[in-house]
Amino acid sequence: MNRQQKQRMDSFVRVRSFLDANPVKGTLSYTSAREMLEDVVQRTREYAGAQVSGRELSRAEVRRQADQIASIFDRHMRPIVTIAKSQIAPESDVGLPAALRMPRTPIGPTKLLAACDGMIEAARQFEAVFIANGLPADFLAQFASARNALDRVMGERATQIGTHVAARAGLQVQLRRGRRAVERLDAIVRASFRGDAMTLSAWRGAKRVHLVSGGAGSRAALEADVTEAAA
Repeated sequence: MNRQQKQRMDSFVRVRSFLDANPVKGTLSYTSAREMLEDVVQRTREYAGAQVSGRELSRAEVRRQADQIASIFDRHMRPIVTIAKSQIAPESDVGLPAALRMPRTPIGPTKLLAACDGMIEAARQFEAVFIANGLPADFLAQFASARNALDRVMGERATQIGTHVAARAGLQVQLRRGRRAVERLDAIVRASFRGDAMTLSAWRGAKRVHLVSGGAGSRAALEADVTEAAA
């Protein structure tokens, strides 16, 4: 939730407090519009929580992804390439299969997965050579497992990014609903307290989105009354 969204959310909370302190009398009622506003406040808080959670989990997945990539390079690829250079093409790497060379860096995780697949398949035909030169008997299975772990981390990060994006979109929808609810309440308050300057002044203060520090553009946006028509 950014600063402007938080200020709008704060205005909704102030509106609820105003309604509690200033019940209407007669035939007019806050009920329907207030129920809508209550729903907006609840859903907005849920989306804000999901947004924070999704962002933090995504960052954690980035760290896990970096650790997994480093492990693949150091524990799996480099030993295979070192042995390949000395045993399969001892004079130079001109004749060394491209898949048995270290990939150029920097390399993205998607391309690294492809490089892993290529190296695993290329190493399979020389499996006995690698084992004879110190790699464990299941080195290819370990390599494939590390490769699959990176693939899972990438999928989990994509999920967290999706959660964050969906929550951001949900926040925007709820803030528009909240403005519409305040619009409806504005009509009721103005009609109910017509001529009561003190109460109407309190209402204007409750429903206004307060200024926060920022550039001219953000100040102009935040000065807008929350009863403005939804975009």
